[in-house]
Amino acid sequence: MRRISPVVLVVPVLLIALAGCGSSGHSTSSSAATSTEPSISTFTSEFRTQKAALGALGKDVGAAVQGARHQTDSALTQQFQGLASRATALAGTLGQLNAPTQYKSDLSALQSSITQVAGTLNSIEAAAAAHDANAAKAGGEAIVANAQQVKNIDNTLSAKLGLPTSP
Repeated sequence: MRRISPVVLVVPVLLIALAGCGSSGHSTSSSAATSTEPSISTFTSEFRTQKAALGALGKDVGAAVQGARHQTDSALTQQFQGLASRATALAGTLGQLNAPTQYKSDLSALQSSITQVAGTLNSIEAAAAAHDANAAKAGGEAIVANAQQVKNIDNTLSAKLGLPTSP
């Protein structure tokens, strides 16, 4: 079986882009809840949990890409399928958060970006299943851009909520 080693070329950039996502910390933001508007403190707490899940996903994607050259295409197919499922589930969970109005557009943008990550992970999975190193390389390059977009949006929302951001 051929290995999809071109994906490994993007590991350093991917790890840098995703490593900072999901830092944990304590929020200093709070606001009195109104009857129609969700509380900022509740949203911050719920988002912090999802931010941690995002960080774990980012680390796992980085590890998968880094170790890709040492795995069979079959193993890569399974691994990236699992990662894509986790990204899809995370995007869905983010969509269920009840965000105060001033955070809804940032949350929606983050959800959309994570959905793009899931699609790219599915593309890498398909490339591994087809033994297509060129498609895997393209997926690896795309995941770097997706990860940077996720990081930027995560940092924007985190800063607004008083949560730690990544460098």
